[in-house]
Amino acid sequence: MTETGGKTMQMSEDGRSVSLNVKFWFENDGSIRLTSEADPSLRITIKNDPERPSGHPTLFKRLAQCLRVMGVAEPTA
Repeated sequence: MTETGGKTMQMSEDGRSVSLNVKFWFENDGSIRLTSEADPSLRITIKNDPERPSGHPTLFKRLAQCLRVMGVAEPTA
């Protein structure tokens, strides 16, 4: 287990995956931002537009659904 600023990342017993806490939210431009305190270099923007470099509609829809289920409002810009 690696601790960074009191936050942890854990490798699975088989060494094939890592568990860590992430935070994600809607940005004002309608994209979703994903970060982790366990790894400050992990800063990802996910857009619903497949033509954009950061576009990943499937991931965007799944994360947006999680946010809506938890009551997070989408930006109204």
